[in-house]
Amino acid sequence: MAKLYKLLIVVFLLGGLSTKAQDIHFSQFMSAPLALNPAQTGNYACDWRAGLNYRNQWSSIPAPYVTYSAFFDMPVVTGIRGSDNLAVGLLLYNDVSGDGNLSNLSVLASAAYHMALGSPNHVLSAGLQTGLVQKTLDVNNLVFGNQFDGVDFNSSIPNFEPFTGDNLNNLDLNFGLMYKGRFGEDVSLEAGVAGNHLLTPAESFLEDGDNELGMRITGHTRVIVSLTNNISLLPAVLYQSQSGASEVLLGTDIGYFMRNPNFPATIYFGAYLRNGDAFIPSLALDYNNFRLGVTYDVNTSSLDVATGGQGGIEISLVYTGCILPVVPENYVLPCPRY
Repeated sequence: MAKLYKLLIVVFLLGGLSTKAQDIHFSQFMSAPLALNPAQTGNYACDWRAGLNYRNQWSSIPAPYVTYSAFFDMPVVTGIRGSDNLAVGLLLYNDVSGDGNLSNLSVLASAAYHMALGSPNHVLSAGLQTGLVQKTLDVNNLVFGNQFDGVDFNSSIPNFEPFTGDNLNNLDLNFGLMYKGRFGEDVSLEAGVAGNHLLTPAESFLEDGDNELGMRITGHTRVIVSLTNNISLLPAVLYQSQSGASEVLLGTDIGYFMRNPNFPATIYFGAYLRNGDAFIPSLALDYNNFRLGVTYDVNTSSLDVATGGQGGIEISLVYTGCILPVVPENYVLPCPRY
């Protein structure tokens, strides 16, 4: 049975060398704004923002998926046409997966223009993002079907695969649109669409490989409703589609503003569902312009036979810096600033 299990892994790895790949994804998608939509660059009510994301998926299997991300963005030109502004940002992320330690290192710069639609309470944003993507593969760490000697896999047997190298370099181009609106004192809405990998670059580690990185289409929306002076409801939906695969992530958080002068923080707790894949409880804390978030994907797909329901832990930390205060002292709406 162990040999059969290894053989199935080999088949999976061989398929991964020739089939179309899907991008990384975060369960805390609103805490990874520049990875979600380039129009999110500088799309907040402060002077600068920085964040970190970490995700460890399927740690219970031999080759888990580990993702690191960091971003920084800020408005650079303000007061255009009154309240419009131009912002820039930088996104870095690295994803490592599989027995071959397939690494996806991306360094992307973005710019976004935020245009008021009649009033500062309604803003339409457009963002563009471009940069370099490098993918590397540890070929020596892989085994192939022709290396099975009848008893076990023998790495000393040549694999005869026509590898062209162990790294790829491509230019990436992404574009996004987003709307943010505030309706009265109690309701805010944000919604956006984005297209990633508009250049659909060819990428293969094999001589005869004709693989292209498929375009990813993203749609997302979130509503913030103030129920009382202390409690808010934040339902959100994410849709992504790429190379025939699709993802729907939906759920809600409840925010509670703690009126403690020594600890004026907002705590969020909630849950999300990813279609056919995971149930995701979430917990976050917003304090002194810091937001710390933790989620855990409880695997609900057929893969739970191997994972025992253990999906992935994800941690985010976002700091939104305000040179001048933008929130009055009697601020009570438990609404995230990021």
